[in-house]
Order: sequence, then C-alpha cells, then structure tokens
Amino acid sequence: MQVRHRIGTTEFIRQCCLSSTTLWRLQKTDDTFPKPIFIRNKKLYYQDEVTTWIEAQEKTELTHNNIIPKAQVSA
Repeated sequence: MQVRHRIGTTEFIRQCCLSSTTLWRLQKTDDTFPKPIFIRNKKLYYQDEVTTWIEAQEKTELTHNNIIPKAQVSA
C-alpha cells in the first residue's frame, strides 16, 4: 500500500501563490478543486491532487488583461 503525502493549507497556498481567501472561494465554486481531508480537525490536502490541480491551471497566455491603456492626449 502506497502512502499518499498530505500537505496543510499553508503549504497549498505557498505552492499555488494564491491567498487563503481565494482558496476558500475556489473550494466553494470550482468542482475540480482538490477536496480536503481532516485529521483531528486539521485540514489537509493530498499532494498529488494539489499538483494535478495546479498544473491544470497553468496557461501560456493571459486569459484577460486588467491593464487599461491610458487615453492618448493629442497636443
């Protein structure tokens, strides 16, 4: 039997570079988000599921651009 490595929320946040609030929102809205497990009231995630989820989020181009170009001022 293979033992699956577990990580806590702090490590999950470090690996995916998102805030704890964003993780909480994703857990509520994203069906592909890794499901936590609880051991003595400590929330943990399986590392292999976290890695798979993070890799699925990777993109090579922006999906949107929040930068609004400044209006050109004509002289």
